[in-house]
Amino acid sequence: SILSIMNEMTAQEIRNEKRFFSSQISAGIVEGEQNTSLHLELLNGIRYKTWFGGIGTGLDYYYYRTVPVYLSGIKYLSPRNHSFFVQGDAGVNFVWEEDRMNNRNEISHEFKPGIYWNGIVGFATGLDRKNAFSFGLGYSQKSFQEIKEMAVWCFNPPCENTFETYKYNLKRLTLRIGWQFNYSR
Repeated sequence: SILSIMNEMTAQEIRNEKRFFSSQISAGIVEGEQNTSLHLELLNGIRYKTWFGGIGTGLDYYYYRTVPVYLSGIKYLSPRNHSFFVQGDAGVNFVWEEDRMNNRNEISHEFKPGIYWNGIVGFATGLDRKNAFSFGLGYSQKSFQEIKEMAVWCFNPPCENTFETYKYNLKRLTLRIGWQFNYSR
């Protein structure tokens, strides 16, 4: 009889287990060889027990302003309101810069997107089951290419323009603070 009561309580807990739609808004700083800059993120997805999966985007002002678009996975180490977590993000990084010419010989330039990834270890502390603060420390990389078309001065026209390709591979530390909202279905 005690076993049947315990089995019924376990079945009741499993039936009451809910999935949550979760949103996270965070801001932080990134630090690397190119000084300190601001990073903003918005992440939406589904949380189930101690797992989260979703899609995110943001603004990253490190060196060049970029917009990362990525998939994210988070594992909370405890089902409680206060828990350490590990997070991994991977996606594509798009440059968002105004058109500008740095050189009189420059005819045009364009940016090509590159990869974006981020690994974070952090702590989330909940006010209740629906709201929580999060703090994280991580390491991230964003990459992209810049291609410039340059005019060549020559004595025997017509002369072909040259192309210069710059590959950026920016690695940096991240420190962020965020707010998490959970909505049960």
